[in-house]
Amino acid sequence: MKRAILILVLTLGNFVAPAAAQTLSVADFDACADGTTLCTRPIQAAIDSAAARYSALGTPQVVGVPAGTYLVGSLYLKSGVTLHLEEGALLLGSTNPFDYVKDPDIRWTAMLFAVRQHHIGLTGKGTIDGRGWEAAQQVMENIHKGLVKDPLRYDRPDGSNRPELIHFLGCDQVEVSGITLKDPASWCQQYELCSHLLIDGIRVDAKCFWNNDGLDIVDCREVVVRNCYIDASDDAYCFKSHHTDGVSENVLVENCVGRSSANGIKFGTATRGTFRHFVFRNNEIRDTYRSAITIASVDGASVQDIVVDGLRCIHTGNPFFLRFSPRNSGTVGPALRDIVIRNLYAEVPFDKPDAGYRYEGPVEDQPRNVSPSSIMGCPGMRIKNVLLENIEITYPGKADTAYAYCGTSPEALAAIPEWERRYPEFSMWKELPAWGLFVRHADSVTLRNVTLRVADCDYRPALVADDVEGLLIEKSHFDHSEPYRECQVVANNCRGLKIRQSDTKAASRKSAASRGTSDIAATASDVILAHDNTTPCSQGATLYRASLYGCKSNGSTVNTGSLQAALDRIGTQGGGTLVFEVGRYLTGSVTIPPNVNIQLNEGAILVGSDNPFDYPPAPDGRQALLLASDGASPKVCGLGRIETHAALPAALPGTVELLIVPTTAPAK
Repeated sequence: MKRAILILVLTLGNFVAPAAAQTLSVADFDACADGTTLCTRPIQAAIDSAAARYSALGTPQVVGVPAGTYLVGSLYLKSGVTLHLEEGALLLGSTNPFDYVKDPDIRWTAMLFAVRQHHIGLTGKGTIDGRGWEAAQQVMENIHKGLVKDPLRYDRPDGSNRPELIHFLGCDQVEVSGITLKDPASWCQQYELCSHLLIDGIRVDAKCFWNNDGLDIVDCREVVVRNCYIDASDDAYCFKSHHTDGVSENVLVENCVGRSSANGIKFGTATRGTFRHFVFRNNEIRDTYRSAITIASVDGASVQDIVVDGLRCIHTGNPFFLRFSPRNSGTVGPALRDIVIRNLYAEVPFDKPDAGYRYEGPVEDQPRNVSPSSIMGCPGMRIKNVLLENIEITYPGKADTAYAYCGTSPEALAAIPEWERRYPEFSMWKELPAWGLFVRHADSVTLRNVTLRVADCDYRPALVADDVEGLLIEKSHFDHSEPYRECQVVANNCRGLKIRQSDTKAASRKSAASRGTSDIAATASDVILAHDNTTPCSQGATLYRASLYGCKSNGSTVNTGSLQAALDRIGTQGGGTLVFEVGRYLTGSVTIPPNVNIQLNEGAILVGSDNPFDYPPAPDGRQALLLASDGASPKVCGLGRIETHAALPAALPGTVELLIVPTTAPAK
């Protein structure tokens, strides 16, 4: 990740301030600022004249647009020219579709084009207003008259037949700064196959018609987006790949605000090429119907090295959604990996967060219980290396079993459809079995200092992991309202689950303050290994009750000796499952022999001792509550719970881990 940050710092240096520019005014070319006279030709003449001067002299040129309202159709920006809109200047889009060009290379229509140009700019404090609703109605009328061919999918003209405000293709050294963009008929601004692109301090109001994306950056390199405000009825900050050989890389988005009736920040949906080295820093997303951030690869893209650092999400339908699926086959070797989301704060409302938008999020996704954040791969397409760090999310709860119930048994989890070919949105599942986070088909997922809270009762657990290899939960806390069950983490068909906690006292105090109660369990984590790796430990196994081996369930008697004796005895008899009934079983470290499993029935709690001397180090130096002897591959299953004591980290150097480790020292 340091590589991405370093590259982006270097990228900023590529935007070199131009030499002193020469200025022309559109008024000198008889552009009339009355708002009714079509000014496309005089403004284009000013741009062409400036471009000719740049070609002849090699010095940058500025075309100034004084205060006033200028009615225009399609304009083309040329190399070496900056179009500068002075304060009070308004480029007003014509509502006549025939005043716009459908560019033969771009195959879209727009107010302002640039095709394979360099050193261009769009600056100032003026406004570009596309009058999108009126323009779209005129396009619709022409389609019905047979003047324009359009399939009218979803009862609206195709996006390429409705004018965007800006579309730049294949341009280098581009600056767009200061201006306001308003009411496009289609996407607001699209930058495709561009390099060294700076978008700084712009404001976007794009809510007048369908598909009003705020910003689309497609297969671009060396990009900086900063200090922007975007309010859009579709995705606010959107990164796409339309080309299988396209590369989007070295992108920095910082100090921006987004509001959207779709996603705040989104990769996709078109994801055909490569995305790498992205940093999102100190941004805010508000009132967003879908996810604050969606990172997806569904068309064969390789998406990797993405850092989200500092994201505040207020009144958003979903904090984050990671999706890897084969919606369309694409390039060989697609991937979604090396994702970091840190320093995120989110509040998820119970009501519809985009209420009041002219084009709200689709009603077909309603009603449903509130969805969790999710990391969703597919069989054979696993999301890899995800770090969630310093995250705090508050969910509303209120999930109603009478409306819909989604269980956590292996059978119930297997029944959740993969939806491999569907358009990727978190809401397509409607009901998911967790209120906080659902992880499926993923490798190496780490939660570090993650706090998930639920404001009202929710029958679901906080976190459900299904088919996950290498899940680490560290210094994390899940605050769940009573009276629903204590189960907070369900791990099904998971391998390499580790739970570490080194600041449990602070976590417990913070949780108690937030809930206004004092009955917080003094545990390192509220964790249940609810299901084993395919079948219950007891299926086909000989059962042995812990109570028959002298194990006490009073929560105060240390059972280390009797528990170890029971496990060893079961091992010598050919193996089986040691079953814990309801109660609290206090213990230190124990070693599980080959062919022996542990089953915690519902209400059974295995409690780690608070005495550091009850955890002798294993040969590899680590200390653990559960150890596995050579050759053992035990299962820890059931609906019970495992706790390590809150006071332990204060007395014990390092951490006590809840994991299964070999008892032999690693090879040197």
